[in-house]
Amino acid sequence: MNDSFFSNQAIWFSQAPLDSLHSLDPSLGTIFHFLSVICHFLGGTVFFLGLISTTFVFFSPKRSLELSFALLTSGIVIGLAKFYFESPRPYPYPEAFDEKAFGFPSGHAYCAVVVWGLLAYRIKNLGFRILALAVIILTPFSRMYLKVHFLGDVTFGFLMGLTHLFLIILILRALDKKSLPHYFFKTEKYRTLGLLGIVITISLLLLDSRYHSSEHYHSLAGAVTASGALAGFWMGLLFYPRFSEEENFDWGFPKKDGKSDYQSIFVRLAVLFLFLIVFYILPSLAIKNTIWKDDLFLKYLRYFLVSFALVLGFPVLLQKISQGRFLFSK
Repeated sequence: MNDSFFSNQAIWFSQAPLDSLHSLDPSLGTIFHFLSVICHFLGGTVFFLGLISTTFVFFSPKRSLELSFALLTSGIVIGLAKFYFESPRPYPYPEAFDEKAFGFPSGHAYCAVVVWGLLAYRIKNLGFRILALAVIILTPFSRMYLKVHFLGDVTFGFLMGLTHLFLIILILRALDKKSLPHYFFKTEKYRTLGLLGIVITISLLLLDSRYHSSEHYHSLAGAVTASGALAGFWMGLLFYPRFSEEENFDWGFPKKDGKSDYQSIFVRLAVLFLFLIVFYILPSLAIKNTIWKDDLFLKYLRYFLVSFALVLGFPVLLQKISQGRFLFSK
């Protein structure tokens, strides 16, 4: 898409609003920079992977799957929007924050609204909701303060995130009315549905081209990795019921005699690290220095495998250890 629209917007896509945020640097620059870096990492892959994993492993697979669906569908929309609009980031670019995709819309602003908004919707604690609101509000300003996004990037990212969050909450309210104890379901068509999910999500690879710029590649890569993870979660929902009984579809924080069960916490954490190492870290290291390191299909496959292993492999393996004591001690 031609970027003339973005280049002609004097305020929305100019350096002036970014520079104005640095007017208080002599007195508050250290605080602003610290908060901006915190918001940067709160919107990164490592944080979201840890959030989804720990929620699934220690608290509630149902809530983890809600977070996953909200985050991953956001990632797909963001990646495709960046890929289509081709809007450049501010120049000169601060390379320390390693943002290589196009700028519009801001993924951090978008995901902050969706993820922290959903957490605030589900966690009915005033202190947490104040924290979530603070992250949502600070994130757009932090992206401009770090000069990785224009005012237009974060504004539209914020508004798109609000729309996405609204749709997610509508879906969850409809599901809540059905009083579903979990989101796993048994069906004889699990192979067909699983294959359909893979076909739909992997179709994003058709947008790839060797003639695209680096920004195009990284924008599309964000959508592809999110779609791969979404397909992995979808397959896990379909296949886990084939290996377990319905009473094993939910678990909570490990407790014993009303107190935290530290042995179960350690075992769950150890199994989680095992799966992350085997299905996420080792595959990354294996292709890091090869010609396939930037292959989008391998990125799709890696995120598919780690998500599928988390939803299916984690509870199945824990059920085999000490007859499931470490999974269902709640």
